[in-house]
Amino acid sequence: MINHNSAELAEALINNIDEAIFLFNSAGKLIFINKAAEEFIGAPARHAFNKDYTDLFHNSKNIATLIQKALLEGRLFNCKDITIELNRSANVDINLYPFYSSSDVEGVIVCIRENRLLMERDDYPFDSLLALLAAIAHEIKNPLGGIKGAAQLLKNKGSNDEGRQYIDLIIKETDRLNSILYDYLSLSRKPAFTDINIHEIIEYALKVMESTLKEKKIHIYKSYDPSLPNVKGDASKLLQVFINLIKNAVEAMDKSKKSRKLSISTKPANEYIVLYDSDATRSRDSKSKKQRWIIINFEDTGKGIPAGEISKIFLPFYTKKQGGTGLGLALSKKIIKDHRGTIMVKDKANKGAIFNIYLPF
Repeated sequence: MINHNSAELAEALINNIDEAIFLFNSAGKLIFINKAAEEFIGAPARHAFNKDYTDLFHNSKNIATLIQKALLEGRLFNCKDITIELNRSANVDINLYPFYSSSDVEGVIVCIRENRLLMERDDYPFDSLLALLAAIAHEIKNPLGGIKGAAQLLKNKGSNDEGRQYIDLIIKETDRLNSILYDYLSLSRKPAFTDINIHEIIEYALKVMESTLKEKKIHIYKSYDPSLPNVKGDASKLLQVFINLIKNAVEAMDKSKKSRKLSISTKPANEYIVLYDSDATRSRDSKSKKQRWIIINFEDTGKGIPAGEISKIFLPFYTKKQGGTGLGLALSKKIIKDHRGTIMVKDKANKGAIFNIYLPF
């Protein structure tokens, strides 16, 4: 038999649900939050109590407006798939429930359910595309090797200066195409997971890019959390991602006259995210567990990303670069997704861009 009184039992139940629950009184002051809400805002309850909703959600005017309307009008509000800013960006569903004393609105309950980051449904069938690219690359690779071999034989047999220039061009271009084909063939390879130190991989990526960073006079600022544990991952695949993000940052800052800075930091995420076992559905029967994350942050002082392009930059073959393939960020997203993580981007309004990579541990 349960001996707890009803108030204790109710609080225990509320603290064991996944939704973030906020309770504001009629003056708009916070009087209760559950454990999920503490994790969601990244602060303990004692730091949030008695805060006005406009202060607590000062970066998320959409929530503040809804709370105000619920208090004034006494109506229930439901919103789906909206983006809010607290200590991070999040896509959420929100339900607001006014509660009454007699006929007056006594306060409002705000329930926030985060749309799970790992449940992204890509409209573009990238896995099928990768398989197609790998098959095409395999078919082209062998005859391309024959073309290069024939060109080398012609060069060895001797020819005039103009002929050698054309032969050298053939060899150079076959090498370039071979490099592209190698990238395509490696796309479909699944990660081979081992215990890895994420900081060692970041440092190796910086070493690979060292000469370019010096040439472009880009200053590197690092802030690593030494307490982070090792993660399960494929070092070579994650190296691809980090090198690609560094290259993108270099290109974004290349023609900038202002200070060129690339800041790289790591830290544990303040929040838990529910990870569903099924990637196909979020049904009531899906088993779930709370998962902790590390965040790897790449922040540059480049030209930023226009608002209309934010939703497109991870699409295969989408690029604004002359001579670009449009596969870099699409592949990076695929690699991180294969690691059961996610990658997000935020524009700093012509002051640069921030890429955040979430990896589970």
